[in-house]
Amino acid sequence: MKASEITARRNRISELLYQNQTMKVTELVAIFNVSDETIRKDLSYLEDEGILIKKYGRAELVQQEELTPVINRTPIHLDKKRQIAEKAAEQIPKHSCSIGLDQGSTVALLAAKIQKLSEKQIFTGSLAAILELVNSQHQIYCFGGRYAFNDMAFHNDTSIELYPDIQLDLCFFGSSGVQNREGFCTSSLVDAEIKRKLLKKSAKKIVLLDNTKFESTSLVQVASWKEIDLVITNHFISQKDRERISAQTELITV
Repeated sequence: MKASEITARRNRISELLYQNQTMKVTELVAIFNVSDETIRKDLSYLEDEGILIKKYGRAELVQQEELTPVINRTPIHLDKKRQIAEKAAEQIPKHSCSIGLDQGSTVALLAAKIQKLSEKQIFTGSLAAILELVNSQHQIYCFGGRYAFNDMAFHNDTSIELYPDIQLDLCFFGSSGVQNREGFCTSSLVDAEIKRKLLKKSAKKIVLLDNTKFESTSLVQVASWKEIDLVITNHFISQKDRERISAQTELITV
């Protein structure tokens, strides 16, 4: 079976769980017309991703608070996010380069900083970032896909390669809550797959997260801190979090 088919089935299982909260193994076997063993492997994978908890003969969705839409998130902790965006902009070289922009309110604020820079090649699925860049001189490429209102971003088919021939010089990632996690996170399995594809295409990987992200958790860990080149956050984070991240990658606090 192709990897794309496995990913598509697991994404669909996640969607069914979001809709129904719980699903029986026998139901999933019937829906996908695969073996009991195949479904159990899928559920084990999704459990490791933090999507669900396996119970006897069924799977239950892990409950979390619903994320506020990006358009409403941006004004929250605005000064802190702007400081992070300003520091992130310093990482961008003056010469022409290719930049990936993930979704999220802090990344959108970074896009506003990039708007004033000399011409770059920008790759993103974030409508919020695109709106900040529409009147700029940059070359803008959108990944496209189904529009997700809460994220203000396009979620493409995860089985399709994102611009297969490109290599990004650097990419900026957003994150949802990282409390008690060993890396940056998202609330969506689909978004996690998109982020992982961007990670593979990026020479330098930078995560932007304000200190409030250390006070909540998320369903899916995208990648460990050691897979990231730089984390930029506020100086308000705890000493424990500083030491935990600094032991695995470069950390800048503002």
